[in-house]
Amino acid sequence: MNKTVLIIGASGGIGTQVAKDLLNNGYTVIGTHSKTPLSIQNITSYQLNLLSNSSIKDFIKKIDNTNLYAVINCAGIVEYEGNSIERDIEIWDRTIQINLSSNFVLAKYLQSKIETNGKFIMISSTDAIYGSALTASYAVSKAGINSLTKSLSLLFKDKNISVNAIAPGWVNTRMISDTGEDFIRQVTNINPLKRIAEPKDISNLISFLLKPESSYINGQIITVDGGYTNQDPTLLIEEDAI
Repeated sequence: MNKTVLIIGASGGIGTQVAKDLLNNGYTVIGTHSKTPLSIQNITSYQLNLLSNSSIKDFIKKIDNTNLYAVINCAGIVEYEGNSIERDIEIWDRTIQINLSSNFVLAKYLQSKIETNGKFIMISSTDAIYGSALTASYAVSKAGINSLTKSLSLLFKDKNISVNAIAPGWVNTRMISDTGEDFIRQVTNINPLKRIAEPKDISNLISFLLKPESSYINGQIITVDGGYTNQDPTLLIEEDAI
């Protein structure tokens, strides 16, 4: 196939699955990690600190001679606010930088390295359509991704690089492991498909977006949530009352 894909955050639950699937599909894969080195065979691995724009710039220099078919940013964090004002502001700054700003910085530095008709894919969230008292920074960062997707699709138009974002609902990764089994059981029960997503569900869509068959999909935020956002949650209360 001889196509090189860069996966930012290849050490996470979704990123690891994407890396493995793309390697199996014949792509050459470059992956980044923040702390723990990647243990995936046949992947070129780099450490990258998304909190630092200078770190991003240094990383770009390391792959300066690489021609990229696609860039997929799977990196992201979520932290609960509400402990103190100063702590909440720290969480805000860190979350916005990693989840949102890093995508813009990467796009600016990598635009010239992505080949014509290439792909740029980001991870949004269904949280982007809601507000949250305890994860305001996360929700805002993902809403920003939705807007950035539209803007980058225009910025990249001269090279026909398509830009899309995937908005998962609940996915079975380390990010939700602290919520507890009882909570996950409740989330599963209100989903029309009676399950939460596996990383493979997200990876399958990414694999499709890399194919020529997806060439006319551009500037879109594609929800992958099993249908749980199809219903106003207050209607569940109404159904129980009736």
